[in-house]
Amino acid sequence: MATVDTYSRLKHFDEQYIPFPPFVAAMTAIEANLQMYREAGVATHMLVTGEAGTGKSSLCRWLAHQHPLRVLPERDVIELLVTAIPPAASIASIASTMLEALGDPYASTGTVSQKTHRVITLCRGCGVEMLLFDEAQHLQDRGDTKTHYMVGDWLKHLIDELAVPTVLLGLPRLENVLQVNDQLRRRFSCRRRLAVGQSDTDSIETECLQLFLSLTSLIDIPVLPHPYGAQEMGVRLYYASDGRVAYIKKLLFAALRSALEQDLDAIDAPMLERSFTNEIWWEGVGKLNPFHPDFECRRLDRGGEPFQVASSPGKRRSK
Repeated sequence: MATVDTYSRLKHFDEQYIPFPPFVAAMTAIEANLQMYREAGVATHMLVTGEAGTGKSSLCRWLAHQHPLRVLPERDVIELLVTAIPPAASIASIASTMLEALGDPYASTGTVSQKTHRVITLCRGCGVEMLLFDEAQHLQDRGDTKTHYMVGDWLKHLIDELAVPTVLLGLPRLENVLQVNDQLRRRFSCRRRLAVGQSDTDSIETECLQLFLSLTSLIDIPVLPHPYGAQEMGVRLYYASDGRVAYIKKLLFAALRSALEQDLDAIDAPMLERSFTNEIWWEGVGKLNPFHPDFECRRLDRGGEPFQVASSPGKRRSK
């Protein structure tokens, strides 16, 4: 049965960030760009891509936590302006979202030109030193190539006017937007990818195991991989998460919850098997469950499976 202590321990675990190497590399590079701007006035821009669940939004939250809003008697200081690009984004909707983040009470009113002018004015007035656009793949979700170029051109204008470091974070298809606009692509030539499997020394399965072990160190309940050895557990974790950090954390969170609610002494492989079915894929049973002894040992990326590759929206219709 859940208790106040159970909820407290689950909340503490859920709030933990997983400092896997690509996450740390992107975080360090972004902070270095901010420092370069502060010391030399040079604005360097960056593109950060990754599949769903690889830590892009977590990276934004971590950076925002490190640079929180400061309320001064004369003004609010927003060092990092984090904007989540809305689905099927238009220039007007992006500008409105930025105005909301800047505290404009009339964020939805005005023409595009008026909104853009207010964004620039408020950014300067609030001391914005860096722009972060999360879910930036939504820049591509509306219209055709001409529309994508116009949105990219507006973004380029905004970046040039503010002259502060800018980070675009999104799914890999975000790169398609940059292919349309040469000038925007040139500004985001520095790129980082949030994904396991980039190590020169460790396999992707080993990296998944290391991530899992780093998370288990944050809880006070032992995790017993039996009947699997460490290497095999790494392989099964890879297939259960597709190498995505959020899914490894989701698995352990569900198992931790079950252990706490049932007052168990340890988390084992059968518990991870149930957690996969309950939290990641309800059809993942038997040979389709990475923690089941009869698992097929393949990526679960076919039609209807949890890691099926989604098609890009916004493609032009053939005439």
